[in-house]
Amino acid sequence: MVERQPYSPLAKALHWIIAALALTSLPTGIVMADLDEGPLQNNLFVLHESLGVIVLGLMLPRLLARLRHRPGSSADLTPAERIVSKATHRGLYLLLIATPIVGWLALSAYGLGPSFFWLGHLPALLAKNEPLSKQLFELHESLGWALLALIALHVAGVIRHRIAGDEVIWRMLPEAWRK
Repeated sequence: MVERQPYSPLAKALHWIIAALALTSLPTGIVMADLDEGPLQNNLFVLHESLGVIVLGLMLPRLLARLRHRPGSSADLTPAERIVSKATHRGLYLLLIATPIVGWLALSAYGLGPSFFWLGHLPALLAKNEPLSKQLFELHESLGWALLALIALHVAGVIRHRIAGDEVIWRMLPEAWRK
């Protein structure tokens, strides 16, 4: 058995909270775009925007936690798996930061700041510019799909490691779950 190098409790908590938020926000974004205008669509927009703001807010401490306490690569990984793992994780971090920022910029160019749970709007970061808003919303959507693809790749890696029975997945799970 290879020695485990677990992540800190803070890193684990942030990982799972951000995962839950992203896995709620992404399908909400997909569904809301195809709905007719009305209260359901409006409420889904507010939820989607609110979750994006929280993800963005949590990514800074997540990134700092990762930089402060970065366990080395697991010895269970092949060199190719290390490359894919590193690229996937860097891509996830990049997209989990860039996607909400681009969404906020798109809303700003549309003339709004993001809603925050029906409490009001956060400030707009750009002056109103509807052509720019349209381009930014398209970029936001593309980043969302790329994020979904990387999440799928990440989950596929988790499944592969679970099937292989190696120790990699236990680095991000509570030790109590092993028993």
